[in-house]
Amino acid sequence: MKAERREVKGGYLMSICVEELSPRDDQEHIDFLDRLGRTSPSVLGYYYPFYRDMLVEIGVGQPVYLGARRDGELVGLLPAFVRKSALGTVYCSLPYFGPNAGVLCGDEARAEIHSALLQALLDRARADDALSCAVYTPFMFDEFALYDAVMPEAIVVNKFTQYLDVRITTWDKGTIARNIRKAKKVGVEISLDITPERVETFYTIYERNCKDYGIPLKPRKCVDFLVSARVLGHYTSIYFAFHEGHMIGGLLVIWGPLVASYYIPCVLAEARTLQPGPALIERAIRDAKARGIRFWNWESSPSRESGVYRFKKKWGSVEGTYRIYVQAFRPRELFQRLGVDGILRHFPYFYVYPFDLL
Repeated sequence: MKAERREVKGGYLMSICVEELSPRDDQEHIDFLDRLGRTSPSVLGYYYPFYRDMLVEIGVGQPVYLGARRDGELVGLLPAFVRKSALGTVYCSLPYFGPNAGVLCGDEARAEIHSALLQALLDRARADDALSCAVYTPFMFDEFALYDAVMPEAIVVNKFTQYLDVRITTWDKGTIARNIRKAKKVGVEISLDITPERVETFYTIYERNCKDYGIPLKPRKCVDFLVSARVLGHYTSIYFAFHEGHMIGGLLVIWGPLVASYYIPCVLAEARTLQPGPALIERAIRDAKARGIRFWNWESSPSRESGVYRFKKKWGSVEGTYRIYVQAFRPRELFQRLGVDGILRHFPYFYVYPFDLL
């Protein structure tokens, strides 16, 4: 698939060509993200090919990664997935627990690149007779007018996230500092040494946490992929917390060029008072600083009243905003007939339609 748009720049007519990227383009894809990621915190680890491959591996859907080229050079990226079921087809950038996605590009020809990529995705979805197409806006990106211009009829869902600037945030005082000191005092130790047995225990603790607190569970294949030799150390790190020789918690982090994403934390319920969670986060943030990371991405929380939100707030977190643009190609009544259960069953991990409008 190729689409072309033209822009006038400096008196010259320049073309922006949109094409679907394949694994053959992965090195160019990576090089583009690495370059842009030197200055843009919007480049999260989720945009890289390894994460696409993980989503394919666990059966989320089929990738539709669109690249914008100008004079043959890759200048923009919009990652998306498509899911087909007996009830129809849906598109989303990116599905799977809602990481920020959307268009990535530099400052030059910003509006034109957004327009070309977003329009190409909508055209692809329409041609596929999709039920809907949802697009997340990127992390620490508030130029929503670029999305409004292309998707004026979309349902707009306003969301919030939390993050830290690790260069300036300290925990010398307060609850977090006390909890970190307590973990050290009682002998909590953090290790990055990985074995199959440790990964097994990590997942068991995580699975139990999800069951206890009603959290959607990421499948074991996801964790196994993200701690495989292919990505571990470069794009991911996994931390294990021990007390008296027993694992009591863990943390899986995904690295971008400037941003660390808090991906999977887990703590044994009976060991929470030992404060392994703060100890794990503090160690990961120290490592983030050593890697040249500037921001710690906490991801979104269920609500501002939730304990998860308040926990992140104690670290000195600030709020960021993002949006989900949902272009529905069917009347609201169809989605109401599907209902929450139908959408979750036929289109798992995809943002199909706002549940509060059903």
